[in-house]
Amino acid sequence: MNDDPEIEIRDPDQAPEPGRRGSAASAPSVSTFESFDGDEDAQPGYRNLVVPLVVVPAMIVMVAVLIAVLFGLLSGSEASPRDNLDQLLNGGVNERQQAAFGLVRQMLEVQHARSEGREPEWGIDASFLDRLRTARAGVAEPEAPAEVWVPFVLSSLTAQLGDPAGVAELVELTRLDDRLDPEFTFRTNAIFILGSIGRELPEPQRALVARAMIDLVEGPDEGLGWLAAGALQNLPGPESERALEGLLGSRRVDLRLQAALSLSELGSDAGAGVLLVLVDAEPFVTERETAERDGTPARWAPQVVSASRLKVLAALQVLGRLPERARLQQLADEDDDPNVRSKALELLRSSALEESPGGAE
Repeated sequence: MNDDPEIEIRDPDQAPEPGRRGSAASAPSVSTFESFDGDEDAQPGYRNLVVPLVVVPAMIVMVAVLIAVLFGLLSGSEASPRDNLDQLLNGGVNERQQAAFGLVRQMLEVQHARSEGREPEWGIDASFLDRLRTARAGVAEPEAPAEVWVPFVLSSLTAQLGDPAGVAELVELTRLDDRLDPEFTFRTNAIFILGSIGRELPEPQRALVARAMIDLVEGPDEGLGWLAAGALQNLPGPESERALEGLLGSRRVDLRLQAALSLSELGSDAGAGVLLVLVDAEPFVTERETAERDGTPARWAPQVVSASRLKVLAALQVLGRLPERARLQQLADEDDDPNVRSKALELLRSSALEESPGGAE
């Protein structure tokens, strides 16, 4: 898996490409970032995903990074956060976009400073949250896709700063209809944002978000359900686990895989049986052959299969449910994937150390 995938950046004021919604089977696998140009039935909402892979446990990225990806490379303005907020609400098209860049960059800098125990340069605090709340309350309900991104940015920032109203607004953004979100851009990003802050939320908000993600998992759109299954890894609770367990028998490898990985992140071994099957490359190869017949050859590319199998082994290791030693030895000796061979050898050496006298307890 490429850690720096090529992502298409779309102008927030550019109308999305029209498209028609196809079968759930045409939604992307865990690796798809590029356009499904050859797939007439591809869901338009997943043709240009702008978010990282959910399949990586505990790696749903922070909200500011998501917004940065959504709106483009950060650059430019040294205006204060308050000045940027004013421009976001009252400026022209280019000024509003530049203000969004500035706000996101400043939020990233604040997060980075706090993670290092430093005092942030920018005064993004409780008083600024009050300004964001007021600004969000004054934004009219969008009537077209190009009008969604300003409330989306404001709700995202308030949610990240701990505002319950911002969390509730993001939950509502996961329910946008196709008229306002024909490319699924805002629904997709709202799911990732809510997942990224899930463990930090107080119980009432976490329960609200978990219910919304469970509704998506149990809903008719398998693509959004797959994304929501990733978000549930950060929303612990028996209801989350039951919803994920319901995906373990899915016909789709990506849904089974994500559900099992999310369950492992929640400390449940309910998906261990699925993970043990997915140690082998064959299920992924079969899925890739189907994707190629459907005109989506980028799905389940070899590097994605490799990375997915490594994550399967890592999850099984954490759960204490690794394959038997003979199977690990077979992987280390015979598997076609050098990354899997290396990981299997590492696991063999680790288990040998633990079993040896004086080894790890």
